[in-house]
Amino acid sequence: MRTPLVAAAAVCGTLLSHVTVIGLSLVALTSCGGDAGGGGGMSTNASAPVVGVAGEILDSAPAPQEPFDIPSTTLGASSGGKSYTAIYSETPNNGTTTFDGREANSSTISLTVTENGAPIATEIDTAYYLESPYQPLGMSISVNGRQFDFLYNSTDPLPSTLNAGSSGPLGSGTYYVVNTNDGIGSLTETYSVTAWGGNAAAPLLTTYATGTLNGQMVNETISYVLSGSPILSSIEVNVNGTQLTFFSACAGCWDY
Repeated sequence: MRTPLVAAAAVCGTLLSHVTVIGLSLVALTSCGGDAGGGGGMSTNASAPVVGVAGEILDSAPAPQEPFDIPSTTLGASSGGKSYTAIYSETPNNGTTTFDGREANSSTISLTVTENGAPIATEIDTAYYLESPYQPLGMSISVNGRQFDFLYNSTDPLPSTLNAGSSGPLGSGTYYVVNTNDGIGSLTETYSVTAWGGNAAAPLLTTYATGTLNGQMVNETISYVLSGSPILSSIEVNVNGTQLTFFSACAGCWDY
């Protein structure tokens, strides 16, 4: 299950990411200052996945091992005459640590968003989980220097085999002011699997994170191509009130 990148500042902005359910954090982002341009018309600097002919479609795959290990990936989008870049990674850490009174393993999730080349938001999260079997516990979140905690109230593992057309819950939890029991929001995570064409003929796993944080809506979507190890395909987040879909600039990485 991936743990969402999740963080928000009531005054400045919100960046949420879900990265465990699969090992990643979903991300909803509102940066401080600036105007993302008009709504609507959104395009990307990389091609969206295109379904191939029936003979090329693979409609099932084993669930990827969690936590995910996603190398630094550059994704792009554009809107209102502005160019946006997102740089995302998920990296399992060595050794164990303590989280919420329990010994746990951890991963570092990083997301940086730029507008016309200038950084406008940075989120660095630590996702905590148990191994064997994998079970996400929560996250410590840092967004543009602001700190938050996230604890899972319930979790649901991915099925061992992911079939096209399937969907289900991943988990739900509560956001807290750091190091307190003061709840400031909640998040629910789900997933779906679709058949995906192209040279790799690999299924597409999509995770969704929805909820509220400091009174603001959270809505994030992340898609992975299941071609061996999961490969980040796209991230959909809200930037300054405009919903943007960032596609991987590595258009042929999964064409093996």
